[in-house]
Amino acid sequence: MQRCLVLAQKGFGNTYPNPMVGAVVIKEGAVIAEGWHQKAGTPHAEVHALAKLSPKELEGTTLYVNLEPCSHHGKTPPCCDLVIAKGIKKVVIGAKDPNPKVAGNGIKSLQESGIEVVVGVLEDACIELNKRFYFFHTQKRPYIILKWAQSADGYIAPKNDVKGSVSWISDAHSQQLVHRWRAEEHAILVGRKTVEADNPQLTTRKWIGTNPIRLVLDPKLKIDMNAAIFNDCAQTIIYNELLAKKEKNLVWEKVEEYYDLEFVLKRATQHGIQSILVEGGAITLNDFISKQLWDECRIFHSSKILKDGTIAPTTPKGKTTEKKGIGDSLQIIKNKFIL
Repeated sequence: MQRCLVLAQKGFGNTYPNPMVGAVVIKEGAVIAEGWHQKAGTPHAEVHALAKLSPKELEGTTLYVNLEPCSHHGKTPPCCDLVIAKGIKKVVIGAKDPNPKVAGNGIKSLQESGIEVVVGVLEDACIELNKRFYFFHTQKRPYIILKWAQSADGYIAPKNDVKGSVSWISDAHSQQLVHRWRAEEHAILVGRKTVEADNPQLTTRKWIGTNPIRLVLDPKLKIDMNAAIFNDCAQTIIYNELLAKKEKNLVWEKVEEYYDLEFVLKRATQHGIQSILVEGGAITLNDFISKQLWDECRIFHSSKILKDGTIAPTTPKGKTTEKKGIGDSLQIIKNKFIL
């Protein structure tokens, strides 16, 4: 099962809206085939693993998979049907699928076909890997990660910041890590002032991976249309009070209660967005924190001294771990109210 998790992680950031899944086939105590779900719309992990074996090789095998095999028709056929057709006699599952379209039906289908099914092996680790998928289906909103970098004296931007350019507080290693995080999340969110101050692209330029969907809070549509977020690098949704429109990769989403973040998140959920990395600015981050609409908070602590500027958001309370990097230190907080 541990090997299943390692394989599953190879699909990080490429499987949305599907979960990350790895599959391992065991015979007489040895691994004889394995596979993982590589991209949404392509064959699932079980298909990749079982396709490598002949009927003779499949005799007496056990299939390990970190998530319950699907039992419904989507972009691909049900994996349960394949497992049954291949004559597998035993399936070991890490965790049940929270998707209402599956939710135990896969396990039931296997058992009704005479297959021995074991459920719950490394269950906590299996759920943790797909926490975004689980959270989306059980809590009916995206998994939310807040992120910012702050100076040693508690500022996230200098006082005389040049408009339209970024004054980096974090070091180059931290910046690359953030681009990796962007590749791992379904969407990224910022407020209007961050766009006007930094003119960010919100892409994965420093990491190989899929650009996240860009979510922008701009109630009065004040952002200049020449801003980098309006390029064609990724789908962009602009939440505002004035306009409902779609043009190429841009969507203007009209919301009547703009400052109600729960309303904005409801719309994001309707778009099928499973996770959001919130990168600023201070007002937006504090809004998420004050309303307890966050699940993880990741803060880079730099040794730089700014003396004045934009005060960092209020550090939320929760289960905290700290990691020392090459330059910056990283503080990770998990919301104790959400866990």
